[in-house]
Amino acid sequence: IALFEQFAADLSPPLDSGENIDMAMVDYLDQIFLDGSDLDDATRLFAAWRWRNPNFRRNGHIRLSRVSRALQGWKKLSPTRAPMPWIFAAFIVSRMVESGDLVGALALITMFLCSLRPGEAMRLKEADLVRPTPQCSYWALNLHPSSRGESSKLRV
Repeated sequence: IALFEQFAADLSPPLDSGENIDMAMVDYLDQIFLDGSDLDDATRLFAAWRWRNPNFRRNGHIRLSRVSRALQGWKKLSPTRAPMPWIFAAFIVSRMVESGDLVGALALITMFLCSLRPGEAMRLKEADLVRPTPQCSYWALNLHPSSRGESSKLRV
């Protein structure tokens, strides 16, 4: 809470109304999201604020609706579980190669390194591999090509 209050002190509107607190906390959540913080940090801040200020609790008379929506959006963007450590994925891949399943091993490595869902990996075509260009020296994957009418889970 102290970090949020320090952040909010630098903003022009004071924390004197529910609307100003809502806007300041959303700005702070945006900042810590961009800094790479976890959803747990944001959720703890919101819970601590509500615990310390009873008017903001579920039964209180002040709502932080923007903060609630920001947390919902953050939750959609964050993974639902911790990723498998690389050492385990490498072990599974080595076993697949030993048993002769090279395509499966390649698919697992691709899913792991690109954070793909199995369905996304299975829909990949050769044309989805984008070669480096003069502007970008990296290879890329086009996961949801509009030419095939595909969209992601978030409809992007």
